[in-house]
Amino acid sequence: MNYRKILLLSLGHLSCDLNSHALPALLPFLAAAHGLDYRTCGILAFAYSAVSSLVQPALGLLADKIARGWFIPLGIFMAGLGLGATGYLDSVWAMFCFLALGGVGAAVFHPEAARYANLVSGDHKGVGLSIFSVGGNGGMLVGPLVVMFAVGGVPLGGFTLGGFGLRGTAAFTLIGLVMAALLFFRISAWNADPRSARRVAAESGVNDWPAFGILSGCLLTRMAISTAFATYLPLYWKGVFHASDAVATLMLVLFSVFGVASNLSGGAAADKWGFRRVIRWSSFLTLPILIVFPFVTSSALAAALLAPLAIGLFAPFSSLVVLGQRYLARNMGFASGITLGVAVSVGGMFAPALGWAADLWGGLPPAMHLLTPLAIVGAACSCFLKTPRGEDARA
Repeated sequence: MNYRKILLLSLGHLSCDLNSHALPALLPFLAAAHGLDYRTCGILAFAYSAVSSLVQPALGLLADKIARGWFIPLGIFMAGLGLGATGYLDSVWAMFCFLALGGVGAAVFHPEAARYANLVSGDHKGVGLSIFSVGGNGGMLVGPLVVMFAVGGVPLGGFTLGGFGLRGTAAFTLIGLVMAALLFFRISAWNADPRSARRVAAESGVNDWPAFGILSGCLLTRMAISTAFATYLPLYWKGVFHASDAVATLMLVLFSVFGVASNLSGGAAADKWGFRRVIRWSSFLTLPILIVFPFVTSSALAAALLAPLAIGLFAPFSSLVVLGQRYLARNMGFASGITLGVAVSVGGMFAPALGWAADLWGGLPPAMHLLTPLAIVGAACSCFLKTPRGEDARA
C-alpha cells in the first residue's frame, strides 16, 4: 500500500465531505438570519443530497469504464463552492441551487476517488478503503468546527476568534479551492493505469447483486438515521433544551468526534471479528437508543447518549464500504458511488420528512420517533448479510 497516496485521498475525502456535515451546523444561522422553519431547513439539506443521489450511480459506472482523475479535484471544488455561496445569498431558492451544485460535486468526487483509493491500496484493500472512508467521517468533525470559527466565532478573553457571520462561509470555498489544486497536480503525476485494474477485476471479480441489495438496506437506513439526526441535532438542542448557538454546535462536534473515533475502532474490530458481525451488533446497539432518545428531558443525559449512538451508527461504516466493494468486485466504482455517496444523500433526502413531521407534530422530539422504524429495517437486513463469494466466512 502507498500510504502517502491513500492519506492524500483521505484528506481530499475530508475536504469534500466536510461541506455536507457543515450544513447542519450552518442551518441555525441561516434560520435566524432569514426566518426559516424546520421544513425549509430540511429542504435545504435535501438540495445538497437529492441531485447527488440522482447522478451518483451513473458517475460510478463511468468510473468503472473510463479514467477521469480530474473528477476528484473538480468534485471537491464544486462541493466547497456550493456551500460557500450560501452565506452571501438572500433567496432560499438561490441557496437551494448552490447547495444542489455542491451535491453534484460530491457525486463527481466519490466514485472516482474511491476507485483511485482501491488502486493505490495494493494488496491491502480493506485497510486502504478504511483509511479513505475515515477521511470522509472526519468531515463530520471539521465541517461544524469551520462553521463554529468562521461563522459563529469563539470568545477568547476580551476578543472573539473568527466570527464573520454568514460571510464566513467563504472559508468552505477557499478550502475546496486549495485542496482541489493540490490533488489536481498530485494525481496528474501518479501515472495510474486504471485500465489494467479494471481488466484484472473483470477477469477475477464476481458480482453478487442480491447480497449487495441486502447490504444496501443496512447502509441506506443507517445513513438516513445518522444524516437526519445530525442535521437536526443543533436545532434539537436549541429548541428542546434552549441551548445557545455555541452549545448546540458543540453537541454536533461531540457527536462527530464520537463518530470518527467509532469508525476507526470499528475498522479494527472488523479485522478481528469480521465485517458482518460488526454491522450486526452495531445495528442492535442503535435501536434501543433511538427508542429512548426522544423521551429524554435532561440535556446531560441526552449528551451522554450521543457516544453510544455514534458507536452504533458509525462503527460499521468502513465495514459497509469494504463489504460493498467485495460484493460488486467487477463494479467497484458503482459500489463506491452507492456506499460513499448515494447512502449519504438518501439520509439528506429523509431530512425534509423529519422537518415536516416536527412542524406538524409540534417539535422535534415526536418527529424523532420516525427514526425507529428505519433502525428496525437496518437491524433485520444485517441478519441476512452473506459472506462474499470466494472468501472466508469471517468476512
